[in-house]
Amino acid sequence: MKLALDIGNTQIKFGVFNKQDLVYSSYFNDSNNIENKFKKIKQLNPEICIISSVVPSLTLKYENQIRDFFNIDTFIINAENCKIKLDVTKPETVGADRICNVAAVKNIYNNPSIIVDFGTATTYDVVNKKGAFIGGAIAPGIKTSAEYLISKAALLKDTDLKFPKNIIGKNTKENIQAGIMFGAVDQVEGMITRINTETKLNNQIILTGGFSKLLSPKLKIPHTLDIDLTLKGMIFIYESNN
Repeated sequence: MKLALDIGNTQIKFGVFNKQDLVYSSYFNDSNNIENKFKKIKQLNPEICIISSVVPSLTLKYENQIRDFFNIDTFIINAENCKIKLDVTKPETVGADRICNVAAVKNIYNNPSIIVDFGTATTYDVVNKKGAFIGGAIAPGIKTSAEYLISKAALLKDTDLKFPKNIIGKNTKENIQAGIMFGAVDQVEGMITRINTETKLNNQIILTGGFSKLLSPKLKIPHTLDIDLTLKGMIFIYESNN
């Protein structure tokens, strides 16, 4: 069994794999007491931990916790060990989560592709015909945009991020929901169209990340939804090194 730990800016996702099959997954925040989750994982007897992290301050913390709790080694993914061509100006600056997404798409889906990952940021990762990462785009995430808007407007209150019935809202809550959620759909479709135009290709579209399930039914562009894409990519990268 392999334990994959995806450390993001707002939450941490983990999965336990039997070879390449995901058998258990869950989320938690760094502030949570994770002992109970670790106890559940320990029952599955992981033999190695694989970490993908975009928060350097948490990488060592969880590496030490994993070693102390499970008594297993940790493999930390980076640009040097990913075995993927990163055709960008500074490969070392590409986020580990984006690298893992590319690895998963390269091994599971057809190239060329555009990966849209809905997290703290919404990232667009472009994979060419040879499976190389050639760059992309980063936009504010859906929740990030909403929280910033609400924090800067004294009359706005926190609201659920879901699609309202109508585009034209009848109250402040519906106005925010319409602007954020339908605006996100238009942004994704617009960015995909622009990338397809620039690459002169009809790229395959893969959605992943927290809001992907919510946006998927609203997108008119054909796409594949894979909520566990990052975790799957972590396994491929580890196996390519072993």
